[in-house]
Amino acid sequence: MKLTIAAQGGLCNRLRVLFGALSLSEQEQVSVRFVWHPDWQCEAYFEELFKPLDSKWLKIVAGNFFDLPSSHKELYLPQVLRLPFYRKQIKLYHPDRHGVLADIVKRNHSVYLNTGYQIAPYGAEQIKLLQPTPELQEYIDKTVAPFPDNIIGVHIRRTDNKWSTDVSTDEAFIEAMNSYPEAKFYIATDDEEVKWRFREIFKGRTFAQETDGRRDNAFSLGEAVVDLYCLARTRRVIGSHWSSFSDLAAEIGGIPLEIAGKPQDTDNAQ
Repeated sequence: MKLTIAAQGGLCNRLRVLFGALSLSEQEQVSVRFVWHPDWQCEAYFEELFKPLDSKWLKIVAGNFFDLPSSHKELYLPQVLRLPFYRKQIKLYHPDRHGVLADIVKRNHSVYLNTGYQIAPYGAEQIKLLQPTPELQEYIDKTVAPFPDNIIGVHIRRTDNKWSTDVSTDEAFIEAMNSYPEAKFYIATDDEEVKWRFREIFKGRTFAQETDGRRDNAFSLGEAVVDLYCLARTRRVIGSHWSSFSDLAAEIGGIPLEIAGKPQDTDNAQ
């Protein structure tokens, strides 16, 4: 059996696809060719951000035209070129729409898919396989070194997600942060004006990277990886609605996630 997965979307969408692919490949003992091809949503190669994965079943490649998702722009040519090599091709795979991927692979033996969705359940074992490059890890360690015990991560998504900004407003974040009067905060955001506004509001209580807030080059995506892992090293994350970045930071750290602007489940609050 062979399975090619072309990851799509931003950094954390791709990481969720990767974690699911690692879990699936190990459980089903199927070889996975994982395509991480830089594009406008994630302008960095995997190896520019992370160390090589220690996986028997999964190999990460940059891919080429043959591996790209098909669209009318290239007259669906990549999909046509793949026809002799894959029995089944799936565009924007999602388990709810297409069914369990393991079953699809068993039935078809050779499968290509592209997606930005989580393709299979995964856990801490898969998450721990992902390690930032030594250079980024050094910066992460230096950034978290002064963190006090009562540090809370705050992820404010702004520039590219209306659902996030409509629910998780600045006022919602301020209210959530004010509910922790003794806490300090690590602030991560894709909007530098928002970052410095919050640093002024909570003056003397914040930590943050000095970044350009962009995500369209490898250097800026490295800064995003630093933010992700610094958030994961806090006690809990106050995050943005409909943001895989907020979700994944909490998953990596194994810490509670609270979404600004949404009622919290008091039974599950930690």
